[in-house]
Amino acid sequence: MTVKITGVPFNQIVPDIQEALDTALTGTLNLQQGALNEQPPVETGRMASSWQIGYNNPPDPADRGEKWDSGGKGVKWEYTGKITFKGDWYISNNVPYAQPVCLLGSYPKSWGGSAPASIPKGWFTEIANQTGNVFTTQFDKVKP
Repeated sequence: MTVKITGVPFNQIVPDIQEALDTALTGTLNLQQGALNEQPPVETGRMASSWQIGYNNPPDPADRGEKWDSGGKGVKWEYTGKITFKGDWYISNNVPYAQPVCLLGSYPKSWGGSAPASIPKGWFTEIANQTGNVFTTQFDKVKP
């Protein structure tokens, strides 16, 4: 018995899948960074403007955008490199109060600056937990 499979050869499919994965990851990282940029519950643009995308390492904390805010809103830090579906990708924030604001829902007054009277708990986790769904949606739009 002989079985013959017809269709596009596998070695021609792989580049299409790789391109779709790259495109889906690019969309996911940009959308998630945008959500983090738009939704931090602090009153200045400094935290919002400090969300950065990094490849294989979190971005250098010394790197900062040229402009912190625009009328109290954050300015999105644009990643200028090519995003590919390999290696480790990070979205990180370099302000010292990012971790307590994101994970604990608190802002130590001793750090100065302006902070809301109460920080909604879970705002960061809600965004982070959607990353897999965002990727799936992005991949479904471009899959071969």
